[in-house]
Amino acid sequence: MAARRPAAKGTASGELPRSSTSNARNLFRLVDHGDPVRIEPSCFGAKGDRWVDGFLEANHEYLRRLGLRTEVETRGGVRLVLYPGSCIGAVPLVSPATRRVAAGVLVVPRFRWAALGSVLQSVGFAVEPRLGEAPLVPGSAREVPPWLLAGPVLNRLEALLRYMKRGFFERTEVRSSPRGRIEWAQWVQRDLGKGQWDRLPCSFPDLDDDPELVAAMRWTLARLLQDLASQVDSLAGRALYERAHLLNRDLGPGRSRRPAPWDHSGGGSGWLGDAQQAMGWVAENRGLGGARSLDGLAWDLEADQVWEAWVASFVRDLAPHLGLVWAGGGEVQHRINWQGRPSSMGALIPDTGLRGRQRVIWVDAKYKAHLSLLSRHGWCGLTEAVRDAHRADLHQALAYTALTDTELTDTVLAYPELGNEHRPVMTIATLTSGRRRVRLVLAGLPFGFRSASHRGEVLSRWRRLLDPRVDG
Repeated sequence: MAARRPAAKGTASGELPRSSTSNARNLFRLVDHGDPVRIEPSCFGAKGDRWVDGFLEANHEYLRRLGLRTEVETRGGVRLVLYPGSCIGAVPLVSPATRRVAAGVLVVPRFRWAALGSVLQSVGFAVEPRLGEAPLVPGSAREVPPWLLAGPVLNRLEALLRYMKRGFFERTEVRSSPRGRIEWAQWVQRDLGKGQWDRLPCSFPDLDDDPELVAAMRWTLARLLQDLASQVDSLAGRALYERAHLLNRDLGPGRSRRPAPWDHSGGGSGWLGDAQQAMGWVAENRGLGGARSLDGLAWDLEADQVWEAWVASFVRDLAPHLGLVWAGGGEVQHRINWQGRPSSMGALIPDTGLRGRQRVIWVDAKYKAHLSLLSRHGWCGLTEAVRDAHRADLHQALAYTALTDTELTDTVLAYPELGNEHRPVMTIATLTSGRRRVRLVLAGLPFGFRSASHRGEVLSRWRRLLDPRVDG
């Protein structure tokens, strides 16, 4: 696969695209759960067939950070094949010989950046990428939209403003009545000769926010507003632009200054340290996106977690349509009491759910293509690996039915709609045991909504699907 080019689609023969070595430092671009990429030894100045072990050792942490699975290919020379999983992000790759950054890997979301931004905006940016903690990634900054960095920065600045403690700081101002220490030398030089005897320059301690910290926040917000101004056409960009504008208004007018470099070893801790680090990212132009820098921060974001937050948000909106109460996101836990050793998992924790007096619905979010594959190929057409994974998901969903003895229990596996289905895929299986009726539901959900009408259409579809009078 050529570096910094769109991911190539799979071919019937299964041949993997080769990487280009035209650039000194390549950026290998993949799509989550998408096609793999082949890495040639020449990309890292290596030769022969013994480079792989050294490469894997040198880059173990970076590859693990993005959940990249590796295979060694020996046909026509030794190459390394990287397979993306559900994690998106960017990490550097270092040379096994020099341990210097020689290339980078960027895994982008299978659903467009705009869809990811819409989902993150809908869940209030409750899920954010983990940033930094590695060298910069060559060529990655312009591949990623600026709002992906702006979200974590604004979260940290909002927390700083919320928890920032006031202190006493030296203030100097001209007053008509004395306060604190009068700067007599300044008064004699500047005011006495002009006959302005009642203008007294005074210095005194005053309870206020740290002026240097507030000035750095103003500078950071001004830079964010400048970067986000070109992103207001997107839901995420517009939402973050408005948040930055409101935060800037809360700070009020005043002096601004470029934040000082953040001391990773001795900087602040907690919300203060987090905010100082975030302001340092912006000040050093180490953005995830934008036109100021080619190299960007290393980052990672679990698409699984974004999907779980999105499904929980949708189920919360669905609750009043079914006359039920939202059970929260991951809030319901049912402990498993083991006797003896060893013990296994300690609790059953559905992702989210809905509850009523005589009914309960458990919903588990699965960021997998299982439903789409089942729709196209059927059970017999799936690979053994996919069938094993799907079978485990079904057993997990059925285990949730034991959490209550409610007469009507639905357990739903929610999968992303991949956009290649002619119509939404939803199916129900019914199991009965005594007076209880349990329904196992496989349902597709869009990754973000195109419009308010699209949202209403999907809510209506799920309401009809989960009507207790509908049998599988």
